[in-house]
Amino acid sequence: MGAGAIPLSVEKARAQFKKSGSRTALYTAPYDYTGDDTVDVSFNGGNAVFTPPRTLLLEYRLGRLSPEQFQAGYRAFLEESLVQHLFNWNKLFESGRIVLVCSCNGGADVCHRFVLVDFLKKLGAVYCGDVSSGKKKSGKRTGHSM
Repeated sequence: MGAGAIPLSVEKARAQFKKSGSRTALYTAPYDYTGDDTVDVSFNGGNAVFTPPRTLLLEYRLGRLSPEQFQAGYRAFLEESLVQHLFNWNKLFESGRIVLVCSCNGGADVCHRFVLVDFLKKLGAVYCGDVSSGKKKSGKRTGHSM
């Protein structure tokens, strides 16, 4: 596949990431964490390439979807996003360090960030845990607006 070519499937996109041997460090952090490595995946104001669709999240919050249904829907969204927005995903991994923040600040059992963490791990990222707000960097939130 040449530079800039669009993979036709999720499997091809995943293979492209694995072939590149990316070992991007991946973290989660409280919403007040700021820095160039911050990716905001909040319902309000998060990067639309990585944030669950509003309808999916609202259906879940209204109790119309089980946690399993929400997670399956979000994974399907991420797979489609990977194929459609490959440039954005490549830019994300080029940074070498990703810190996911969400306004809910929930743990692994309630926040969709951890579905995204699992997805990014399958692409070669290495989850290194939570960055405490005490170690936040100075600077403004960039959210990797791509």
